[in-house]
Amino acid sequence: MDNKEAVKRLLLLLSNYKKAITMIVGCLIVSTGLNLCVPLISRWIMDYGFIGGNKKLLIELVLVSMVIYMINSLIDMIKEKKRVDISAKIRYFLSEQSFSHLMKLQVNYFNNTNYAETLNHINMDINQMTSIADSSVFFVITQAFSMTGGIIGLCIIDFRMTILVLLFIPVKCLVMKYFAKKQKEMMDEFIKSNQTYAKWFGDTVGGVREIKLFHIFDKKHEEFVRNQNGMIEKQKQMNMLGQWNIIVDSIMVQFLSTLLYILGANLVFDRKLSVGSVFAFITYSAYVTGPISAILNIGYLLSGIIPSTKRYYAFLGLEEEPDHGKKSDLCLNDLRLEQVSFAYEKEKYILRNMDLSIPKGSKTAIIGRNGSGKTTIIHLLTRMYEPTGGKILLGSENISDLLLSEYRNMVSVVSQQIYLFNDTIRNNICLYKQVDHTVIEAACKDSGLEDFIKEVSLDHVVGQNGAMLSGGQKQKIALARALVHDKPIIIFDEATSNTDAYSEQQINGLLHTKLKEKTVIVITHKKEILSKVDQIVVLKEGEVADLGSYEDLIGKWNELDMMLE
Repeated sequence: MDNKEAVKRLLLLLSNYKKAITMIVGCLIVSTGLNLCVPLISRWIMDYGFIGGNKKLLIELVLVSMVIYMINSLIDMIKEKKRVDISAKIRYFLSEQSFSHLMKLQVNYFNNTNYAETLNHINMDINQMTSIADSSVFFVITQAFSMTGGIIGLCIIDFRMTILVLLFIPVKCLVMKYFAKKQKEMMDEFIKSNQTYAKWFGDTVGGVREIKLFHIFDKKHEEFVRNQNGMIEKQKQMNMLGQWNIIVDSIMVQFLSTLLYILGANLVFDRKLSVGSVFAFITYSAYVTGPISAILNIGYLLSGIIPSTKRYYAFLGLEEEPDHGKKSDLCLNDLRLEQVSFAYEKEKYILRNMDLSIPKGSKTAIIGRNGSGKTTIIHLLTRMYEPTGGKILLGSENISDLLLSEYRNMVSVVSQQIYLFNDTIRNNICLYKQVDHTVIEAACKDSGLEDFIKEVSLDHVVGQNGAMLSGGQKQKIALARALVHDKPIIIFDEATSNTDAYSEQQINGLLHTKLKEKTVIVITHKKEILSKVDQIVVLKEGEVADLGSYEDLIGKWNELDMMLE
């Protein structure tokens, strides 16, 4: 996305609020018109009030000025209320849009980034983009109106001094453009530094246990100091550049005012201009020269907004999970992998031309050494990934052609790496599904969670990702969750790795009781469950090395024991 496209996207955000913006612009026009009257009134107060000695007129003009001020204040309140409303709505829209997109992203995105980095980028970009509705942007519009009115006012008072002011404009434009360019360069560098720091911070917090265990805090602190000092230095440079911008602007304006006072004094002494006219002219000249900084300083604003806009829409451009496909009355059916291949990276295949049939209602165990492709099969069956080649069928339907939400409603996963939300046990089991209390109790009993529930209750808060629970308790919650949601296909991914022998026996016993009618796929390193399944799939380097029942493979246990290590 180039700068032009980024600006178009920003303007498109504002286009949804045309009525409110029209009202704001209307307020600005009225306010500008009233402000243009103020220098003329000041001239009359000076010339006809003070110098002319007309006390009554002076009081009347002062009161008129007061009324104009009050009306302008009221208009500013109306304008600001509308502007704040637009800003809040844009912020909500961008936040909701980014959150929805984040939840729909393909899972490989989360393998290549960390949460702190993602959150930092999204928040920073939304803050920058929302600033298009800040008072500073609308102030630029106000200044544009003010500049037009100021030029008219200058011409009314004296065209000779007007020429001097107009000649000043291009000089100031060149100076301001220089500062805007430098600001953009510095902002780009600052954003890159911020990205680097956010990535480092997320990585460091994620490895806090290793930092403690290997006592590398001092080294990490040195990295923190380098990162922070680099960012702070860039921030200082930007702040100083902004200050230089203000100082140079003030000096230029003061220089112009000095020339105008000298030229105006000569005209007053020659009786070609009144004293009030000189002061009114100085005020109008500020209306003309002041907005130049504001208008050109839009570059300052855009130097932060445009890079964030590009990054934000690049994020929105990341591929989402495809939730399009045909609706179908899905029911439990045979699962078949036909010539399925998968590679996380090009030419680095995890699975190669795999054929595998899992009959409906069957119990299948998949064993193999680490890296043999067991977890990849789970990712493919749950459609976290799509096959690089081949297809997976549910009955006669290619699962990739089915509506994703409907297909996933067929599958539950009981994993050793279950994620628990910082909520109650009840809510972590039900996950927003309305479930009768007796069903929850039965699931807790069948999963081996009953004794723990008696100790703490279903309303016990588990902490972030179950921090208040043991690994075995988390896995029991995962099983209870699967039982409550009662889906026809259940995948156990090392589901008993953290449970005690009694709980493991209890869970294994469910295969031919509660789960009798379900299609069950078990990924395991434990031998005990293998005698309870209908077929055992032995994986080796992404291929089916052997397949059969417990009795079929009993003569090969020496080799299979190595697979289970």
